[in-house]
Amino acid sequence: MIPLVLSLALAAPLSPPDGTYSYTSMLNGTSIAKTAITVKHSDAGVTLNESGTGSMNGQNGSIADTLTLDATLSPAQYSSTASLGDSRNMKSTVAFTASEATQTGDVNKKYDLVADAKHFVLLDLVSFTGFFALPAQMQAWNRTPVIAVVPTYGQGIPLAVDPAMKPARPAGVPAGDAPMSFNTMMAITVWYDPATLLVDEVDVPAQGVTIKRLR
Repeated sequence: MIPLVLSLALAAPLSPPDGTYSYTSMLNGTSIAKTAITVKHSDAGVTLNESGTGSMNGQNGSIADTLTLDATLSPAQYSSTASLGDSRNMKSTVAFTASEATQTGDVNKKYDLVADAKHFVLLDLVSFTGFFALPAQMQAWNRTPVIAVVPTYGQGIPLAVDPAMKPARPAGVPAGDAPMSFNTMMAITVWYDPATLLVDEVDVPAQGVTIKRLR
């Protein structure tokens, strides 16, 4: 019995299986970007690599980033390079410890865990990797409050699941998907498959933004 108990205690938390998953970002119903997330598991944790391109208001852009999660799905390292238009490039690197996150690149800043938060998440507004990881992370941590590091704005924002939000299921979202809603930075709902923790859709109604998984 003891070896069985130990093996269960040491089992890695569930996260999306290895593979490449494609998404399209829509603004008020018009597709403006496409991105692909590649998932790779190892004994140390999970690595998410993203490559995406988009166009809005006559400007083309691209994003390449990597988010590394440890065995508990806590972020360990994040790096991104984004190109906006012909002349604007943004670079961010964030290194995480158990209690502190350090951002370098275009912004140099440190973030601490505050209040009752025990974990960081990474939600860079120019990339999708952090949103992709969110359902698995929140399940692994029993939906406890977290600090969302937002490199684009150089902010660390308290984030918690809001059970009072009851979003209507959008057309095309599978009937078995579960919603996970937040109302801190703005109202955001992540629709995901509870069996695989794969994100199928992210909705940000106030911004007219919808991100859908392509199949």
